[in-house]
Amino acid sequence: MNLSLTEEKSSRRGSRRSEKKSSSPDSLRVLMRGAVAAESRALAFAFVALVVGIVVGAFVFAGEPAALSGARSVGVTAAFLAGVSAGVAFATNYLRLVRSTRPRPLSIGVRWRIGVDTVALTVSAVIVVSLLTGTVFAVLQLAFRDFALDPPAAAVVTGAVAAVAAYLLTGAASQLTTRAIANLLAMLLVSGGLASMLSARNTTWWQHNFSALGSGDGFSPYTFNITLVFAGLVIITLTHHLTHDIQQLSAPDATSRIRVLRAWLITVGALFAGVGMVSVDEAEPLHIVIATTMSVAFAGLIATSTWLVPWLPRSFTFVSVIVLAAFGVVALLMWPIGYFNLTAMELLSSILLLTWLLLFVRAIAATADDDQPGGLMSD
Repeated sequence: MNLSLTEEKSSRRGSRRSEKKSSSPDSLRVLMRGAVAAESRALAFAFVALVVGIVVGAFVFAGEPAALSGARSVGVTAAFLAGVSAGVAFATNYLRLVRSTRPRPLSIGVRWRIGVDTVALTVSAVIVVSLLTGTVFAVLQLAFRDFALDPPAAAVVTGAVAAVAAYLLTGAASQLTTRAIANLLAMLLVSGGLASMLSARNTTWWQHNFSALGSGDGFSPYTFNITLVFAGLVIITLTHHLTHDIQQLSAPDATSRIRVLRAWLITVGALFAGVGMVSVDEAEPLHIVIATTMSVAFAGLIATSTWLVPWLPRSFTFVSVIVLAAFGVVALLMWPIGYFNLTAMELLSSILLLTWLLLFVRAIAATADDDQPGGLMSD
């Protein structure tokens, strides 16, 4: 950590200590009021989702028992309603959070960025909630074979699932952090990827490459490509929050490096979305160019991360070196050794890159936590 950064943090810590002495009780009361209001909104959204879910369930399941999974089942209906209720709750409360934390008036560019961020995060949350709900009911159907619910019970279960989704997503959006956005990105990629693999019509897709999941028509390629597109948008949204956090922790002369980091991450996010927008069966050469460029850009970001953010802990620098080394080993095991096929190389590389990004976000968040009043850096 350089001298200017240390002096800046010392000044900040001194002002924070004085603020803490003079206004800590008032700040605590404001925080408590905000938490109580968020909890009240969560309960209100959950109640509305419960009522709507029961009404819709009563209409869908009228007159006949409903299986837990399959066509016109409790699982499909609950997944749809959970996604809708989660989307409405998340978007409403995220916009409320943004309005309460941003100065007015907002420029046209900022409004557009907020709109894109809202759509990216909301759709990602809907995808995760819907896929998770459908998966849970599919597993339950395997555990309770030939089991079916009568119409009233099916309607109540559907409403309850929608209520839980609305409640949880209201709380998540009301206190959204950079770390939470990174976790959402991970859940989106894992849930979307697994759903595509399990529903793929071509059971030998893994003998070709990962991109084969996005070729053709049907649920599997649609889910795979949509997941990649919105994962790219979430990376861009994550960039806005992450660079803001870094700006608060860095010295004034670090602005140029932060701009480079922002442009670099936005480029990675745009390329990530491009991989999903250009499927391998439609334009294979362009798809390969985009995917390769994204991988190289991501590896370059890992290699230069300690220069872009020089105050990162040494433990994270060590992790970055390990990830780069592992990335190189995986590439060598595919070519020239030939131990891995292309699918294995893509899968392992994706896991390494996603793991590094999550750890990068957590390292920034941990530093920010220590820099808060009451943290290690505020002593």
